[in-house]
Amino acid sequence: MVQLRLVAATLLAGTAFSSSRAGNEVIYKNPMYTPVQRADDLLERMTWTEKIGQLGGARRLFERRDNKLVFNQTKLDGILKDQNGNLGFGDNANYAWEVLPLTNKVREAQISNTRLGIPFITVTDTASSIFVSGGTLFPGTCSMGATWNIPLYHEVVAAIRDEALALGVKWVLSPEVDLARDPRNGRNGEMYGEDPYHVGEFASEYIRTNQEKDDKGYVKVATTIKHFLYGQSSGGINTASIEAGINHIFNTLAAPYLKAFKEADPLSLMTSYATVDQVPLSANEFLVRDVLRGMMGFKGLIMSDAFAIPHLYTQSKVADSYADAGLKALRAGLEHELNPSTAAEGNPAVFPLLINSVNDTEIAQMIDDAVRSILLIKFKTGTFDLPLPSVSALNQTLRSQRHLEISRNASNEAMVLMKNDGILPLSQSATPKIAVLGPYADVVNSGSYSANNASLHTYGKSIARSLQAKLGSDNVQFVPGVDAFSFSDNASGIPAAVSAAKAAGLAVVVLGSGWGSYDQTLESRYKTDGEGFSHADIGFPGSQQALLDAVLDAGVPTVLVLSGSQQFLLNNSTMRSQAILNSLFQGEFAGDAVADILFGEVNPSGKLTMTFPQAQGAFPINYDYFSSDAQGGFPGSHLADWSWPLLTRYAPMRFGFGLSYTTFAFSSQTLKVSDNAKVSKCASDNSTVSMTVTLKNTGDRAGKEVVQLYYRPAFSQVVEFPVMKLIRFIKVELAAGESRDVTLTVPISELGYYVNAKWRVDAGLYQFWVGSSSRTEDLVQRNVTLI
Repeated sequence: MVQLRLVAATLLAGTAFSSSRAGNEVIYKNPMYTPVQRADDLLERMTWTEKIGQLGGARRLFERRDNKLVFNQTKLDGILKDQNGNLGFGDNANYAWEVLPLTNKVREAQISNTRLGIPFITVTDTASSIFVSGGTLFPGTCSMGATWNIPLYHEVVAAIRDEALALGVKWVLSPEVDLARDPRNGRNGEMYGEDPYHVGEFASEYIRTNQEKDDKGYVKVATTIKHFLYGQSSGGINTASIEAGINHIFNTLAAPYLKAFKEADPLSLMTSYATVDQVPLSANEFLVRDVLRGMMGFKGLIMSDAFAIPHLYTQSKVADSYADAGLKALRAGLEHELNPSTAAEGNPAVFPLLINSVNDTEIAQMIDDAVRSILLIKFKTGTFDLPLPSVSALNQTLRSQRHLEISRNASNEAMVLMKNDGILPLSQSATPKIAVLGPYADVVNSGSYSANNASLHTYGKSIARSLQAKLGSDNVQFVPGVDAFSFSDNASGIPAAVSAAKAAGLAVVVLGSGWGSYDQTLESRYKTDGEGFSHADIGFPGSQQALLDAVLDAGVPTVLVLSGSQQFLLNNSTMRSQAILNSLFQGEFAGDAVADILFGEVNPSGKLTMTFPQAQGAFPINYDYFSSDAQGGFPGSHLADWSWPLLTRYAPMRFGFGLSYTTFAFSSQTLKVSDNAKVSKCASDNSTVSMTVTLKNTGDRAGKEVVQLYYRPAFSQVVEFPVMKLIRFIKVELAAGESRDVTLTVPISELGYYVNAKWRVDAGLYQFWVGSSSRTEDLVQRNVTLI
């Protein structure tokens, strides 16, 4: 039996205020008062040591060894002496029903055995599921972005939120609103896509859904918008620096933040590892205090990323000690340290070293402000007042039939059909046998921060196993052909794979990147994508390309299924595939979804959110480039932007693109400006521009189409404006032959841009495009002049 005790280190730490003042009630314990009143009351009662303790926490409560949960009381006691604000579960291979009873004991001990009874707030990642094992596994963030379906995403987020709440999680480290604009970046799978508006829409929905109020008025789960600022680091490397001016920050990198601040009010924010304009974010007072707090108006708590504050000393070399790093971060405006390690493990938390600044009045005030921020989140989420979760409620919530249904629906809509020469959908009666090839065919490749060991088949069925279930195991032969090692050139299995493909007459080849497992030894060998796993080569890792080429060279009809979030280089050889289906980061029903799409039982409706480059060095390749980016240096004298090979910024596998088994027609496009609209008054009179289009399903089966609206001023007055920008979208389901009028309305006040952190909207000619993707052939243009 695991025994738990708690070191109440704060009992003798300094002089404390009395917990019951003469004639005054203990306000912080009374839920009738506002969170601000309760936080201010509690703050006055806290000792210096108690305040320092709230600036961090025990992020890794449990480990797992030999397939058993492991709890180290001695390690926990050492951490809680000076880090007792938050609590994390640790190893996500542990199961929820193992974790909850022991976590509750730790929570109860903190409340009962400390002087003021300040509870931990439990904080975890929830990228595609609860952080520990045992919950419903949904598609990854990049996959949810590819659905382009905000109502469906609301259902997904609500399901994950409710499963997290059943574990007592009241604070999550999402959403990630970084822009996926570098195909070398290993963390693109944690992102929604490359477009600021699209990302902002999904992020705002994530925040609103998590931060809904319960029937007692408490925020259900506080969110953490992150990573300010990140996504375009040097070389695509995780903690590398970023080059960014103030206009680029406001108009692009921070645009999703500004949208979320205005529409959803996230309660916390995480800064990034990056050095921006040569100053690390963890010490960047200008970007944190002046820009984020001042110009952008963010009011919530600001935390570091894991180890980011120690990096000021160990990596960036802008602090000469751990203590100096802590002071610099505090002065810059950081209020909470996320550090999942200990000093004994070589990564000490540094905010506890602020204990030595007790006599510095400037630091003391900053500490008070920081502690107030974490206390406000605890009071707003009911952490002081609500009972601890029960195992019975946990069992009723996790993996409910409704949650599993939502996960299946999300997988069905997250798949993007990128090419189809007519081979799909397959006919089950005309497809007696299939060869399923490739190392990613028999794993559920769910991405970073998902509680899933891809090779154990704990959640759902792999693509190979789903096809075997549909057609019968005797009719589906799985041959991996090659392994998933990025460094492996072992091609000895390719002849057997080709033989299987020839014998079957049809090959489904599943290639990808990203697979990792809980076993750290295996993860370091198998994982080729994810945090800390950037890739200078954007082709398929290892010998996967050789496998595909051999099958195609044999003349076998081939369906290529992509697995993972990477924007793979689809070279001329790869494009010989008769069909290409992108499954992205997979939920537990991804295998079934692929099988159902291949045989036409599900009509694909996903759309790309990241443009695919055409060559190893042909990026940045995001669809919303500047006109001057596409001139090759000498307008009129060059055929292309890149001379070898001859390529332009305009890539065909671009943002917003995705095929269906039916066809859609856009007609009667009408652009209308509201009556008496004037740019000079748009901020106050709610004047709008509306695009109405008739959308018709012209095929023979029901399907879903995404109506996308793009725009630009024909001539911007100050900053260079992208060739087009997404401004609205909606996913529409139509039966065969059905038509519907769709209207997308945009306030004129949104049709502007920032100049030196000030928003402006220009009068003049505006160009709008409406259609099914950002490809020229999929759009119809309409113009309007705003006065």
